[in-house]
Amino acid sequence: MAHTPFTELLQEDLKTLETNLRDLLKPHLSQKDHLSLLNLACGRGDETGVLAKILSEKSKSSHLQGLDIRAAEIDQANSRWKAELNKTKGQNTSADFITHRGDRLLDLAEIGTPDIAFLRHQNFWNDKPVWTQIFDQALEQLNDNGLLVITSYFDKEHELATEALEKLGAIQVGSIINPNSRALSDAPGKSVDKHLAVFRKKQ
Repeated sequence: MAHTPFTELLQEDLKTLETNLRDLLKPHLSQKDHLSLLNLACGRGDETGVLAKILSEKSKSSHLQGLDIRAAEIDQANSRWKAELNKTKGQNTSADFITHRGDRLLDLAEIGTPDIAFLRHQNFWNDKPVWTQIFDQALEQLNDNGLLVITSYFDKEHELATEALEKLGAIQVGSIINPNSRALSDAPGKSVDKHLAVFRKKQ
């Protein structure tokens, strides 16, 4: 039996993520002249094309800032996406990626106050104190009407992350359980973007 190549699986995952993100954000993301998004723990930024597309549908111009502690992955993201976004017809989103700790966001004045903070496959139970700091600083960094969006591999981890965010004063305003989430074999109950949720800061 032939196996589906990983690149095809990744593309299917991203198509599903795009559909679900668009549905999740539609009631909460207003049209603006400019939108900014902070992608935390972004790795190689595989989802950058999806995020850029959604931003461009809602704004005349937009900027995506990626952040991760892994320098090699950040180098890959920069070399791929700066060129790829420039080549995309009608694309109005610029992007750059820097190596930095997500729990030290407040040291980075240059990221400003984004409209959206995005955390794909947050890893809350790997290090709860660090991830609580990441959540807290992401919420603080957002502008007053900003949105924090997370996705999760696991049911329990999503529940714990949601609980932590609500303790920090975030208000959950939308969520989706992905019925087409692709199961992964490296841990029981793990699947790609199984849960998505969007939060607002308490005013």
